[in-house]
Amino acid sequence: MYYYKLQVLVLTADTALTDTVKKLEPLAGFEYEVLCRQNFDVAVKTADVVICDLLNAETLEALHRCKPGAAVVLSADAKFLEQLAPEDYNVLADIWVKPYLGNFIRFKLRRLFENIKNVRDCHLAENYLNTTINSIPSLIWFKDIRGAHLKVNDSFCRAVGKTKDDVEGRGHYYIWDMKKEEYEQGEYICLESEEIVLQEKKTCIFDEKVKTKHGMRQFKTYKSPIFDDNEQLIGTVGIAHDVTDLENMGAELEVILRNLPFAVLLTNEAGKIINANDICSQYFTEGKEAMIGQEYQQWKQQNLADMSEINAKGYADAKVLVGRREKNLEIYEKPIFDVFGTAVGMLCMCRDVTVERQLEKKIIYSANTDQLTDLYNRRYFYEYMTRNKIMSKHVNLFYIDLDNFKKINDEYGHQAGDTVLVMVAKLLKQTFGAEFIVRVGGDEFLAVVLGSKTDAELAILAERFLSSLQQTIADNAKFSVLSASIGIAVSNALTDVDLLIRQSDSALYEAKRNGKKQYKIYHK
Repeated sequence: MYYYKLQVLVLTADTALTDTVKKLEPLAGFEYEVLCRQNFDVAVKTADVVICDLLNAETLEALHRCKPGAAVVLSADAKFLEQLAPEDYNVLADIWVKPYLGNFIRFKLRRLFENIKNVRDCHLAENYLNTTINSIPSLIWFKDIRGAHLKVNDSFCRAVGKTKDDVEGRGHYYIWDMKKEEYEQGEYICLESEEIVLQEKKTCIFDEKVKTKHGMRQFKTYKSPIFDDNEQLIGTVGIAHDVTDLENMGAELEVILRNLPFAVLLTNEAGKIINANDICSQYFTEGKEAMIGQEYQQWKQQNLADMSEINAKGYADAKVLVGRREKNLEIYEKPIFDVFGTAVGMLCMCRDVTVERQLEKKIIYSANTDQLTDLYNRRYFYEYMTRNKIMSKHVNLFYIDLDNFKKINDEYGHQAGDTVLVMVAKLLKQTFGAEFIVRVGGDEFLAVVLGSKTDAELAILAERFLSSLQQTIADNAKFSVLSASIGIAVSNALTDVDLLIRQSDSALYEAKRNGKKQYKIYHK
């Protein structure tokens, strides 16, 4: 991972010492540049390692001029060493006492360079650690067994509003500007969680509230024990993720769900219900709590009756029994995606539309139906004929018009006329059954009969109605002038609605011209 080039300065007149240094195999990650000098020149100030075998009046002064941090080795006999003062020892990394053998030099050099490598490795490891923890937005700290903070990252310092120099070595109450009494009276569990980790001797996860410089914050905290080489506990390490915003979002979501006027439930990516609001308990007998954890699709099958297919906009209709009352629900499903566009769940909303559906039926009924006779009206007739390609089928159209209806209105009033219209509507329903029957307006009616029919079959239907009408008015003298004429037209592949009406109207005109109280079938 690293590569160092060490400049080694050998101050000696002994070529054997220089040769021994040059022949030494460099350690991994190192390269040695060996310089040999017989006097104290400027190289003393730049060398990483200085091995001094020159013993004269200038030696000690020169060794104090070495580069700060350089590994300085003094090779001397006991007599010269007697001249060393205490401050001289401070600049020395090692002392080789003469006389010694060549193997001694190689052994000492190996240990010297291994020590340099260990220092470099430790420095690199510390850089790794500092760079890593300071790059993480979470709070990180290391504590000793007494609870003193040995190391913290930048995020920790920002949270407490103190520098690392001020934090390291201090305890919990000082760092967080908190009195012991305040801690004991609050909801804090920071210190108690430390004890749990030391007792459990494993990583533990906690939800902790902390009073920071930025106000109260909620943390998801991971704490682990630290052991020495003998597996003895020496402290803990903690990592705290600030989840305050997530907690706030969760609380806001709960408030929103709780106050929505319809049932809402959420699923996860596995299709299981993970949340629901209180209104679900109003719609579904099992209640909100029992819903959570169920498979969503299975829950729908068990709780939503007659559910239609989800349309392109995500809506469907379903029914649910609440007590003894059946309610109509509008179901809305919407997949939930994460920031990468991956589906991570489903949102389902169930809205009570019972009253709306009833009003819709009433509105549709009023828009499509004649209020007096309860028959379909002329507007809906055209909608019906163009829907589902009715004209592409065999269509038989009966155009019924009452004879002398105006005389009844003029002589007995419009209330009597209304009675006649209601009576005729009832007879038409009895005659044509479930077929499509229309009050066109005034005393004119249409009856649509689908399917291929012979003239004889059409005649039977027309005669049945005319006969029932005569039998009904025979019991009421004031209606004796009333009769009906019928025109019948049959569609073919080229017939449109308006043409079919004109053909039936033409047949009706012929029936009236021939004396009324009869039917005619249109033929070209």
